[in-house]
Amino acid sequence: MTTKQDQQNQSEPVSHQDASDQLTKIRSALLALRDAVILLNEDDNVEWWNQAAQDLLSLQGDDAGKSIFDFIRVPEFRQYYHATTAFNDGVHIESWQDPKRYLKCELTPFGDEKLLIIYDVTRLQHLEEMRRDFVANVSHELRTPLTVMMGYLENFSDQPDMPPHWRRGFELMTQQTARMNRIVNDLLLLSRIEIEETHELNYIDMTRLLTNVYDDAQAYNQEYKHTIHLQIDTYDGLYGSEMYLNSALSNLVINAIKYTPKGGKIAISWTRTAEGCRFAVEDNGIGIAPEHIARLTERFYRIDKGRSRATGGTGLGLAIVKHVLYQHEANLQIESVEGVGSTFSMVFPAAYVRSASTG
Repeated sequence: MTTKQDQQNQSEPVSHQDASDQLTKIRSALLALRDAVILLNEDDNVEWWNQAAQDLLSLQGDDAGKSIFDFIRVPEFRQYYHATTAFNDGVHIESWQDPKRYLKCELTPFGDEKLLIIYDVTRLQHLEEMRRDFVANVSHELRTPLTVMMGYLENFSDQPDMPPHWRRGFELMTQQTARMNRIVNDLLLLSRIEIEETHELNYIDMTRLLTNVYDDAQAYNQEYKHTIHLQIDTYDGLYGSEMYLNSALSNLVINAIKYTPKGGKIAISWTRTAEGCRFAVEDNGIGIAPEHIARLTERFYRIDKGRSRATGGTGLGLAIVKHVLYQHEANLQIESVEGVGSTFSMVFPAAYVRSASTG
C-alpha cells in the first residue's frame, strides 16, 4: 500500500529534475545570446558571464571576483552604474576598444546582485546620425529658396493695383511660406541641439532672462489679451546655455498663450526647491487629455492638427524643450486637466543651480 508520504518522496526527485532541466535551458540560452550578459555580486564583482561578454571584455576563467570597473573603464558607465537603483533606459557609451563602435549598457538590480546586459547599437547609432544629418542638410538647403519666395511674395502683396481675387491667394501663400520657414528654423535648432555633444555652459542670470521672456510674452499677447503674471521667488541662477534655455522657456510660455482662450490667466514662476530650482508656466486654458501627455514631446505630435495649424505651431516646440532639458540634466513635468488648464514645469538639479553671489 502506497502512503501519501511515499507519493511525496517519489514526486520530489521529479520536481528537482524538472528544476534542474529548466536551469540548464536558461543557462544555455544566456550563453547563446549575442548580447553580453554579466552577473555581478553586491560588491560589483563579476560572478558569471556568457560567451558574448567573454569576447567583448576579454574575460578569462580567473577573472571571476574582479571588479566590473577593471574591464569597463568609461566614466559615463561608472556614473550610470552608481546612480542606478531601479529599472531604467540604460546608458550609451563608445567602445573603449573601438571608437567607431557604440554600446548600450542596461543594469537591473535584483536583491543584492545585479544583471548587466551590453548591446551593440553601432548600426542604430549610425542610422540616427544619418537621420540627423539628413534633416539638418535638407533644412539648411530649404532656407535660401524660402527666403527668395518670401521676398517676392511680400513685394507682390504690396502692389496697390492687385486684383482682389489674387490678393487672397498671395496672402495664403505668404502665411504658408512663413509657417514653412518657422518649421525649417525649428528643425535646424533641434538638429543643432542633438548634434552638439557638448555646449558652452555659463552663469545665467535667471531674473534677467525671465524678465526678457516675460516682455516677449507680453508683446506676443497683444492679440490674446491674457493676464500674465511673473513671480520670482529666488535670485538663484543657472549654469547652462542661455540661448537654448531662452528658447525652451519661451516655448512653454508661448504655448500657454496660444492654447488659452482669450482673456485667460497665465502665471510664470521661478522658485527654489529641495532638488534645485523650478520654472513653471500655469494656465487656465483648454487642458490636455491624459492619453496625450506622454507623447507631447514627440516631433510633430499634435493633439488637434487643425488647431495647431491655426495657431501657427510647428509641432517641434516641446521636442526642443525636451532636448534642451536633457543637456541640463533637468526634467519636464506636465500636469493638466481638460477644460481646467495645464502646468508645465522644468525642474533643474542642484548641480546646475548657482546663487547670484557666486555666479
